[in-house]
Amino acid sequence: MAPLARGPIPLWVPLKSSHHSYTPLRPAALAPHHTTPFSTSAASYTAQQRPRTRVQATKSITPVTQTPTLEDLSQTHINAPISTFPAIIDIPSPLPTSAPTPEKLKRLVAVGRAYLTFYKTGLKNVYHNYRASLPLRRELGLPAYLPVSPPRSTKFDEALRARPALSTPELKLGRGRFQLVRRSARDVQRMIPFTLILIICGEFTPLIVPIFGNAITPATCRVPGQVAKEREAGSKRKVLAQQALTAKTGRSVPMTGSDAELAQLVELATIASAREASAEKVLQACAIFGLVKKHDRFLGGVLAGPVYRPRLLRHLHYLNVDDRMIIDAGVDALSAEEVRIAVEERGAGDVSAMLQGAKAEAVEREWLEKWLKERS
Repeated sequence: MAPLARGPIPLWVPLKSSHHSYTPLRPAALAPHHTTPFSTSAASYTAQQRPRTRVQATKSITPVTQTPTLEDLSQTHINAPISTFPAIIDIPSPLPTSAPTPEKLKRLVAVGRAYLTFYKTGLKNVYHNYRASLPLRRELGLPAYLPVSPPRSTKFDEALRARPALSTPELKLGRGRFQLVRRSARDVQRMIPFTLILIICGEFTPLIVPIFGNAITPATCRVPGQVAKEREAGSKRKVLAQQALTAKTGRSVPMTGSDAELAQLVELATIASAREASAEKVLQACAIFGLVKKHDRFLGGVLAGPVYRPRLLRHLHYLNVDDRMIIDAGVDALSAEEVRIAVEERGAGDVSAMLQGAKAEAVEREWLEKWLKERS
């Protein structure tokens, strides 16, 4: 992805990580931006006086297949293209409290411009990702310009695991391209409201985005602080839903990462169970899998049938497809970022909450392997 840069450094430079090898994103289409200088008096002053703080991905502990660019993406790739992730954001380092007020103001201007360029980069990636997904959407029978996320049907049930030779259009597409279609559709749905906020608020957008959170922010435009905050909120939401789920049985809430919790999540991810579950349990499952903000939503019982149960079934249908693709390729073929996303989508985003870096990745990979073993 693209770190923000100053002076002669090109704007579109790929993310450098130990397990990735990239080429620039769509060099022909974006060539005019490569030579555009990004400099103001405040920014130049800050860049000359102090080092930059670059927020980027952590080092992976497992050698994995190359994360492709849009140009390289093929059926054999299990990882989605790097353009579906946020860029590196390059911001000035904090100033000491004793720094003069003019310097602090200059730094604030530089930070605002850095965020503004970061958001513009993310929106450009949303556009190019969706353009690249159009022929793939046609292969899946999805409307080209209506951002419907695959898989569209909920008829894909236990038959896929019961018949390993069974194939579907999603499986034929390959996981990397399937994830491109899915993530680009998700981001396009958020592109219009986020673009309006960016146009109206400009460099003050970072102050407005936290009010709405991920509801209007494409994944390519989410800063690390926003991602961490959403993961923490998701963990709290999950615990509350688990407490409500186990209240009637008299059991205690299973410990995070335990075999008991894994068994609970696997049971909730069964399509047959979701079809027969009560409205209350449907909302609890949706909260655990991150599909709703809270399990006790107002009018949740009334809307469970027409809204939340279909939403849950579509998500479980997606997990069935994604599980099959990961099983075929192996967990080791996933990048660290893909492992984290896969774990979060399966309701265990807090399994490595107290860990960082390589230790967190190791725990997430181990958990995902257990999940796939139980599901297969």
